[in-house]
This record gives sequence, C-alpha cells and structure tokens, in this order.
Amino acid sequence: MWSARLLVSVLLAARSGLSQQLTFTSTNTPQQDISDTHIVPQTNNGNDDISTTAETIVSALTSSSQHTITLHLLQRAKCIPLLAHIGNATLFAPTDQAWTDWANKHHLTSSPAAEPESESSTTWLGDGGLQEWLKSEEEVLDLRISNTVHDAEWERSMMDNQNWALRQHLLYHMLNCTLQPADFIATTTNTNIRTERNITIETTLLYPLAEEPPLPPTPEPGPPWLPRGGEGLLGGHGQRVRLAKIGSEQGGERGKIGLEWNGEDGVTFWDGKGWEDHDPRPQPNKTEVAGIDTNKDKEKEKFKGIRWTRNGAVVGIDGVLDMPPSIEEIIRTHPSLRYLSHLLTFKNLPTPLPDSFATSPHLTLFAPSHEAFNAAFDDIEKGYLAGPYGEEGAARVLAGGVVLDVGKGHVGWSDTLSNKTIEASSGLILGINSSAPGQLLVNGSTAATVDIFASNGVIHIVPNLLIPENFSLLNSAEKMLLSLNATRFVSLLRSANLSDTYIGSSPIDNHRKDSEDGWTILAPTDDVLDIMDKWDGGWGAPIPEIWATAEASHIYSPAEDNTPSLEVETNSIAKKPYKDASPLAALLQYHILPGRLLPADIKDGMLLGTELKTSSLSGGRQRLRVDVSERFQRDRNDWEAIGEGEIRFGGATVLGKPVKIGKSIIYLLSSLLSPPDDVLQTAVSDLQLSTFIAAVYAAELDKFVKRNPATTYFMPRNRAFNQLGLAMHYLLLPEGKDELRKVLKYHSINDIIYSPDVEYGKKVYTTLEGGEIVLDRTKGKNGSITLRSPTKWEGYDSGDSLPANGELRSTKVWHSDALTDTGVIHTIDNVIMPADVKISIAKLIRGSKQSTMGDLMMRAGLGWILEGREPTQKEVSAAELQGRIASIHSEDDNSDKDEGDPNIEDLAMPSYTILVPSDKAFSRLNLTHYLNDKEALLDLLKLHIIPSSSTLRPPSPPSSKDGKGKGSQPVTPPQDGKPISLDDDLVYGTLLSTKSQYGQLAFRATGDNSFIVGIKGARGGGDMSVGNSARIGQSGRASVRWKKNHKDSLDVYPPIHRLSTRMDKHKKNKDQDEDEEDEDGEQSKRLWKDGMTLGGGVLMIDNVLIPYQPSWFSRWGWLVITLSGIGLVLLIAVVSVGWWWMTRGKEEDEAQYEPLEGEEEE
Repeated sequence: MWSARLLVSVLLAARSGLSQQLTFTSTNTPQQDISDTHIVPQTNNGNDDISTTAETIVSALTSSSQHTITLHLLQRAKCIPLLAHIGNATLFAPTDQAWTDWANKHHLTSSPAAEPESESSTTWLGDGGLQEWLKSEEEVLDLRISNTVHDAEWERSMMDNQNWALRQHLLYHMLNCTLQPADFIATTTNTNIRTERNITIETTLLYPLAEEPPLPPTPEPGPPWLPRGGEGLLGGHGQRVRLAKIGSEQGGERGKIGLEWNGEDGVTFWDGKGWEDHDPRPQPNKTEVAGIDTNKDKEKEKFKGIRWTRNGAVVGIDGVLDMPPSIEEIIRTHPSLRYLSHLLTFKNLPTPLPDSFATSPHLTLFAPSHEAFNAAFDDIEKGYLAGPYGEEGAARVLAGGVVLDVGKGHVGWSDTLSNKTIEASSGLILGINSSAPGQLLVNGSTAATVDIFASNGVIHIVPNLLIPENFSLLNSAEKMLLSLNATRFVSLLRSANLSDTYIGSSPIDNHRKDSEDGWTILAPTDDVLDIMDKWDGGWGAPIPEIWATAEASHIYSPAEDNTPSLEVETNSIAKKPYKDASPLAALLQYHILPGRLLPADIKDGMLLGTELKTSSLSGGRQRLRVDVSERFQRDRNDWEAIGEGEIRFGGATVLGKPVKIGKSIIYLLSSLLSPPDDVLQTAVSDLQLSTFIAAVYAAELDKFVKRNPATTYFMPRNRAFNQLGLAMHYLLLPEGKDELRKVLKYHSINDIIYSPDVEYGKKVYTTLEGGEIVLDRTKGKNGSITLRSPTKWEGYDSGDSLPANGELRSTKVWHSDALTDTGVIHTIDNVIMPADVKISIAKLIRGSKQSTMGDLMMRAGLGWILEGREPTQKEVSAAELQGRIASIHSEDDNSDKDEGDPNIEDLAMPSYTILVPSDKAFSRLNLTHYLNDKEALLDLLKLHIIPSSSTLRPPSPPSSKDGKGKGSQPVTPPQDGKPISLDDDLVYGTLLSTKSQYGQLAFRATGDNSFIVGIKGARGGGDMSVGNSARIGQSGRASVRWKKNHKDSLDVYPPIHRLSTRMDKHKKNKDQDEDEEDEDGEQSKRLWKDGMTLGGGVLMIDNVLIPYQPSWFSRWGWLVITLSGIGLVLLIAVVSVGWWWMTRGKEEDEAQYEPLEGEEEE
C-alpha cells in the first residue's frame, strides 16, 4: 500500500502536469541528433492522429499495478516534479519484477558508503536493498542513525549521495521527447533495407557526471531538479540509448531498449499486463499514423505495454537499464580490447593521454583491437609493452586514436563524423568518413565496432594502429631493455639516477648530446637477477655486500698506516680528489661501455674501459675483460653463435644475439657483473700468489697495498720466491723487514699498465720503492713482456747494458691483467731484486739459521767474505792468500788500458760461493782441535770457499762428441737461485787449491734432481761419513758488488757484435729488434763467469768436508806394485828359458837312433 504522503505527492504532481506543460528553453536544450526528432503530441492541437486523455505520466504509472517500485523510486529521487513540469517525455518504466530481479542480482556488489564518483549503476542500492527504498526518507534516516556510530548529518549526506546516484540512474530511463507509434514499429523486413534503420539512437535526460555537483548557495530559478543542458561528461549532450523497433530482427515481437553496440542484449518492452481496467489506456484513432493501422487488433497488441499521456509516453519494460560505464570500464571488460586493458594501469596515465579514461570528459577513442597489436609488433616489442614500464609505449600507440574533443567539446559518435578531419592527442591527423549508419572509415581503415557508448565519450574499435609511418616503439635503449626482460636492470638504473644518462627515456640518441658514439650496455635479465636474489642487496638485485654497505672511496694517504712513505713520481696521480659515485651507481656503471662495440670489433683478451671511474683509479676507467671463443674468432659474422657462450664479459656469458638500438648496442648477460675486488682479495684467489700475500702481511704493507690508488703490481709466483732460497728466508726475518718492504714496493708501479697498452720497445718506470724498472715488449706474434733492473742506478752502476742488480735473465710476465679496484696485477716468473738491496753472504747464512760456519769464519779472519767487502793487506796475509786475493791497496789501475772489451774483473768485485755445513754436521767434528790449530781451521774453511774465476778447464777427451766430457767448462748459467752452475762431473777450485792438490771440489748428480759434492781425488768413494763428500741442500745468491770507477764508455758487446754495431750505427730499429734475443744472450753470459754468478752466494751441505791427507800407500804404493810386477815378469822369463833348454836336448837324442831290421813300428 502506498503511504499517504506518496499519494498526496502523486496527486499534486498530476494536477501540476495538467496545469503546466513546460519544455526546455532554447538555452537549456541539450544537443540532439537527427535520429532523435519525433512527433510531439499537444493538447487540442487539432490533430486527430493520436488521441490522449488528460492523465500524466505519473497518473499512468499510478494506474499500473506493476510499477509501484518505479513510482517509489521516482519519489525518493525527487523526479516527480521533473515529470510533472516536463512538457514532452518518454519514460521507460521497469516493472516491479524487473526491479526485484535487478536488485537481487546487484545487491551483493553495492555498498551504502560507496564513493559518489563511482560509475556503477548500483551505488545507490545500499545494504538494505530495494526494500529500504520503499520507505520514506525519515524512516530510513532514523533506522540508519540507530544502527551506526555516525551522526545524523553524516548519514543524511550518505543518503543524499545515494539519492543523487538513483536520480542519475532514473534519468537514463527518460527521453526529452515523446516517441510516437511509428518510432516503435519496424519500417520493413526487406533484406535490401539496412537493418540499422530498425535500430534508432535516442538521447536520454542523463547528463553523466563524475560526482554530484555542489548545490548553489541560493536556489536557482525554474523548475526544481530539472537537468540543465551543457553539463556532464558528454560535452553537454545527454547519454544515448539504442532502441530496437518492434518486429525487427533485433527487437523481436515486442521491441527492445538499451541494446549493446552489437545489437545484442537489451531490455524487452512490457507486454502491458497490469494496467488497471478502470483506467483504460488511451487508444490511437482509427486513422493510420505513419502508415500504421492502429485499428487492427494485431497492431494494438504491439502497443499494450505503452501508454501515451498528455505530457509524454510511458513504456513499460521487463528489465532495468544499466547506465553505460566509463571508457576505462569498457576497455577493461570488452573482449576485443583485452590486450589494451593488459597494457594500461589506468592510474596517472602518461602524456599525451588524458588524465583519466574514467572521468575525463567528451573523449572519442579509436581503440586498437587485440589483433591490431599482434599485426604491428613482434614479440620483443610486445614484451616491452607488457612490461612494468611499457605503459609509456602503450600511451604513444593509443594516443593516435584518442580525440579529446570533436569541435568544441563534442563527442565523436559515428553520425557526427561524416567527412571530417580531426586531430588526435598525439598530433596525428585522422581522416574520418561515415558512409552509412554503423560504418566508419578511419584513415582508410574500416572500424570493426562502432559507437560503444560510455559515460564520458564513445569508443570505436579499429583493426589497425593509428600511428605515424615513421613510428618507432622502442625508440630508446631503456625501452629496448624493458622489452628484453631486463626491467629490474632498468629499475636499478632509475634508482641510481643513471637512466637519462645512459639509456634515456626520450627519442633515440637525443637523450644525451655528448653520446655521439652511443653506448654498449651489458644487462642481466630479470631471470638472472631472480636466481641471484638470495643475496638480496636491498634493491631487488644481488648487489654484493661490499657495495651495499661501503662508503664512498677516498684517495689513500700513507699516513693511514705505519709504513714509511717514499718519495715517488706522482705525475699519474690525480691532482684533485675524484668524487666517487654511490655504490649502486658504481655497480651499474661497470655494465656500461662507451661507444657501440659490435661483435666484429671484439677480440679475445680485450680490456674494455667501462663508465665506472673511481678515486681508486685516480679518476680512470675501470676495465672489463672480454673472452672470445676460437669458433667465433673464425666467423665473426655469425651472430647466432654469440648467444651460445662464444663471448664472455667479465666471466658472464652473453645470452642470445645482441640488439642494436640507435647508436647503442645491448648484450644480455648470464650474471650480474661485479667490479674488481681490492688487490689482496684478487691475489688470494690465485693460489700461485700466496707467498706474495704472506710477504705483504709480514712486511705490514697490507693497508698500503690495498688502498694505494692507480697502482700496477708485478707479483712473483710462489715458485719465484722459492727460488730465492736463503735470501727469502732472511727477508722474512724481523731484521730483514726493511729490505722485504723495498723488494715488495719495487714490484709496484705508481701507474696503471695494462698489457694491451704496452708499446713495443723499452720504457722506464719509477716504482713505489723509489728505484726504476725497465719494461720491454718484443715484437712478433708471440711477443712477450719482460722486466729487468736498469743499467744506471745511483751508487750501483753496472755499465751501459748490464742490469744493476746482476740478474742473469729478464723476468717474464707469466699471466697478465688481473683487474683490481686500484689497478691491475701481472704475475711474473722471477723476483726482481732492487740494486740497493744488498744481500751479503752473512745475511744468507742468517737466513739458513745455521751459525757455526759464520762464527768459525769470523774467528779465522775471513769475516770480510761474509760482509761482502774487499780485505786489507793484513787480512790477506792472515788468511795466507798472498798472490791469490788482491787487497784494496793493491788494485791495478786500468785507466791506461786500450779501449776494448773489459774483463769481468773490471766490472765487478770478486765473488765467493760458500758451502755451509749445518750446525748438526759440525757437531760431529772435534771443533776444539780446529779452534786450537788455526792453520787446520783455515784449511778446513778454505775447502768450503769457491772463489770466482777458479773453475778448472781441462781439455775435453776426443771421444766426447758434444764437447761436454768429464771436467768440462760449464756451458749453462746457474739455475735460478743458485750461485754456481751445477752439472754432472763439474769441478771447481777452492781457496785451498793453491796449497793442496786435494783442494778441488767435484759435483755429481744423484738422479733425484739433487747433487753431491766431494773432494776431487780423495779416496773413500761415496762414503760421506769420512768427510770427503756431502749432499747439497738449499742455496742463495748474494748481491753483485759493482766497481764504482770503471770507464763510463764501457762497451760490453762481444767483438763481433761490437764491430757490427759500429758499422751499422744508423741502422733502423727493426733490424735491432731482430737481434734482441741474441743480444740478451750475450749480455747474460757476461753476468756469470766460469759457472759462478757475479755475486756468489751460499750452498748448504749436510756434512763437513775435511781436507784430504793421503796415506803412505797412497803416495808410494804404485812404485812397489810396479817393481814387484817387473820382478815377477823376469822370474817367469828365466823359468821359461830353462825349460826350453832342457826339452831341446832330449829331442836331439831321439832324432839320432835307427831301428833294427825286423822290428815293427809301433
């Protein structure tokens, strides 16, 4: 039952409708289409085509038992005055069952506190459902206040919002004109007539708004609650609705309203069962209206659900019309726009798109279909569009089909676009033509779907992308990276503020003016970073902890540790401190190379400069190693092979083919590159450098080595340190720490030297030790890099070409270019001793930790040998070495000698090699005897001292084909670390050789890579217990003692080579390079003479060699044996002659006897 208030309102509205027939004025008339023009019936106009009664739309609804809910809702939405004051209207009134079904379907999706700007038609329904709307506002308000914590004002505000939403929904069921019977009946069923004529487009009284507009401070004049033209999201136009005529293919027998763009769905007209009999429906005249014979019963049945009134018509419908959603909602739900919906997030749309597809007004969208994207873009481009940063690209693609307004704030429905040229938001000019209803031609392409109505515009779906001819989707390296599944790498670049610098978000090659040559970008893919996420550096990528926590680096100052600083050349060190990038930026810059590096330009072993520049490198570029397989080196044009592990950057394999983008190129990597570690960490990873690292810590240089910027380290491998033998043992002693520091710093150059940058020829560098070192690179396919000491060293001048440290050979670079954060490491095969580090024999003996031999030499007056100096005349006499060793007062003056090749004695002081028995060996001797007998002690010690230029050189026997017979001269230089040459059957003289024929020492190989030394000619065989032989153990070389006053013009070339040099003095350098190896060989020969190095050294032995004293038999036994032999021979001869004489006489007697006659011979 109706409430009394509702009945009064209805009666007042009906009365008002009879007294006033108001229409919109010209200023308030909304935009109308041609299809919206209808016949408007007027009272007493003399036209008898249609007869009407005095009832109004409201009274017609009152007379229907099936439209009570519609009437209640019109009252709650304050639309009764609207219908009363409007002059001509058509109301599509849902039946009560239609409202009930609709409410049951949408009740669960509604909310009483729904946002007013929500576009859904159900936002007004509320939790109470439809029943709540059948009550008065006061009743509903009281009920809400009793069930909520909010005050009455807040609840009333919520009700007003719902009332406004309901009013919007009801206005979509109203037309500002009266539809006539001809507007409902299909004109023809002839297939030659287009079916579009049987579907008309009507304009409703709904002017869609994003939210309820605020009420004016004073009521505006005119009828209340009347919609005003010029408002809303459709450019002042009412929302449209499609009507399918009765009897048409789409409308069926009763007709439909609210059809979709494809002519489907829609709400069927009511069958009219429910109009009350006492209030009959007005009937048209017996005359025909627009060719329709309304007197026929069959025709009357078609209009049973429609009633015409004095101020319009009421059309009963079996369903509720849902307002068209926004363009955003349509994109989300339309099946042909599913790919576009996948690309857009609809929040903060990028330019040139509108601010919102939900609330931006009067939009016309020519939306590309799913097939349009598939036809225009490949998988890489679609991968970019579908990525987290692809919305920018989607916006550029879609902007060619977005028209912000047609004309002045109008919407581009198809019937308004015939033969028009409009401009899209991207600036693209669109030529549009509509040859027939439902057809649209856009830039020569026929639209697949036309006129999808939306609350803020219209959508036309096109099968092609509306983009310029020269359109490029991936117009920057950033977008290409996004398309290649490197979105996290791009995100990191953005986090570090590096994206604009290196990959750019603007058009190709315009993002940075100074990047004329582009960039080479090494990017790990998202899959790679996902796998490495276990490190979780906080940026979503596996940033090493050292980079995630480290502060900005600084230039190292020697004051930071307790090591003494040295004056070195600092030209290569930056004058100003270089400001380091953040740890994240540094990590990413290590993945960027300046210039576009094509695969054909890559060579194996290249060290590429990256964009990472640090103070640790004095502002220089950090390098990155490239490894190329032999297969790719043979065919550099085979890009398919690149992704098969043929190229590696910093150990990371390239995945797939590289991609060019503008002037740049992108390589995808299998792992994230990590910048080089510090020097010590890098060296620790190489087991061959463990001794060097131990020496650095022993010398307390670890902080210095780790932090000193822009430094090249030449690190000897473990074998090289082992070859130093006793010298290394001494350097590791506390007393040798200063010399150890000098040795280590001598292997460090205050400049960064990468092997590919080393030029051919010799170049001198200053080391951190303060001395100089010569770096030499030879030419040729297998050209090598060597190092050696220079020839000129203050206080240690070795001539024009011999190294100042006296090393027999140059040191070779064994493994090059191990990158560090402060420079580079090269592994070498030898320890280069600085010339100013003096290793004496005494230091070598201290390194052996054997003290007895040194103490005995000091007691015997041979301390000058240990100290490495020349003896005085008194010391020579005391050692009984007159005529064999010259004192410092008896040196010959060679200044008057003719120019020519000097002897080695003219270059270096005499040297000695000491055979040092162990303390344990001496413990087996009666040392008291030797300490009491000075002469015996001297003889004992002299037998263990081998002076330079003392090797015996007897002629080789004729049977020796190779010239290396027993006792031959050494033909090979001493091995690394050995003071003398050791070879089988070599014989060396000792200081005892001048006194005793048993003063020579012979060496013999044992077959296990060791040697035995014994007294030459001594009896006793190989029995070492008798003091005639000993096994050789460790060894060590002493430093060369160069003469200071030799001639400055000293020529060290051999005679033939010197003559050639003088004759070819101006010969080209290339000829000299060809002879470098021969020249080095000749120089090396001058650094050792008669098998001994110029500095001598120490050989450890396990037994004491005792001077040999032969027995009397050894002296005269040969004579006794000889005389005895002669006597025996004479005795045998006499016996033989006597025997012969006796047997000869017997034979003669037998020859003279004759036998008698008759005797038989036997």
